[in-house]
Amino acid sequence: MMGEVVIAYGSQVETMVRQLIESTGAMDRLGPDDSVMIKPNLVASRKDWIGVDTDPRVIEALVKSLKDRGVHRITVGDGSGMGNSATKAFEYCGYRDLATRYGLRLVDLEKDEFIKKPVTIEGPFKNLEIARTVVECDFFISVPVMKAHHETLITCSLKNLKGTMPRSMKTAFHSVNLHRAIAQLNSILLPDLIIVDGLQGDLHSETGHDPVAMDRIILGTNPVEVDSVVADMLGYAPRDIRHIAFSADPGLGTCDLKKITIRSLNRPSARKRFSPPSHYSKRFPCYISAEGACCTCMGNFIFALERLKEQGLLSERLSFFIGQNSKIPANKKALTVAVGQCASKQDGADLRIDECPPTAGNIYQCVSSIVAGSDR
Repeated sequence: MMGEVVIAYGSQVETMVRQLIESTGAMDRLGPDDSVMIKPNLVASRKDWIGVDTDPRVIEALVKSLKDRGVHRITVGDGSGMGNSATKAFEYCGYRDLATRYGLRLVDLEKDEFIKKPVTIEGPFKNLEIARTVVECDFFISVPVMKAHHETLITCSLKNLKGTMPRSMKTAFHSVNLHRAIAQLNSILLPDLIIVDGLQGDLHSETGHDPVAMDRIILGTNPVEVDSVVADMLGYAPRDIRHIAFSADPGLGTCDLKKITIRSLNRPSARKRFSPPSHYSKRFPCYISAEGACCTCMGNFIFALERLKEQGLLSERLSFFIGQNSKIPANKKALTVAVGQCASKQDGADLRIDECPPTAGNIYQCVSSIVAGSDR
């Protein structure tokens, strides 16, 4: 399987997952006594989760395939983004019902015990902590969503592993070189199987509200190679995604598409290729500094900016600072807004939205008020 990425197109989820598994023999080595850990991407715990969280139909299809092989020790777990909860996401996304129907164990990985493991490649960390449930399983399946990310441009299987760490360490990733940190994480944790949920994904933000129908599911075993194929599908050269390049260079996998066998089980009903969306810094007529911002803060922030832009409330005289490493210049010439607790610790902002995380609604209300006040 190394060096092969297999794609099924369509909307018949169970059929697609079964065809991918059967055509590749991806589960052939599993025995009935093996323990299986399935890690979806449950970054958001809210009702409008489509395009952000892993579709439960993909998990259900995987579970059925495992049960057909006599595997019954199945755990589904993740750790959500800042301000969210995997426990709540289980409810919103229908995972709780799945667990009841199929006898699954659900684990909020942020409540798990953690095992410290030394990294094997260069980067900001010497050790990383990984949830015991993931480390000790016999077979680890990663089920990411194919979507955009404000800082890494795309997020898929490489970045999906962040959910296996404690919240403090996930937060620490955003205070250092995130791209190298992701590569370090993948140097110590390798899934046995990757199933990418490419049914719907938001192509503007990892926690956005605008899912795009992509009608595909992708299978592979090497996250560098899977993500390289996904990057190409989303209009990026794989090496333009820095965490892919930093993972490929020390030999965790190849990002050279010519060296990856890409096999399609069928043809899409309509040929879909996607253009890279405009980066958030180019979509809005204001200054934005977002170094070290977590995905939940950024998702809410970008959604608020979209609403402010619709109302004509953004301009070049507005500057926004969000994240652990954003800096407010001493010679500022614009109205400055510090968004979130991390940015609000700095001096010099005209407006501080001191929440963790700030909601899109509150960002919108606070900024619209200060803009209206400055126009008087």
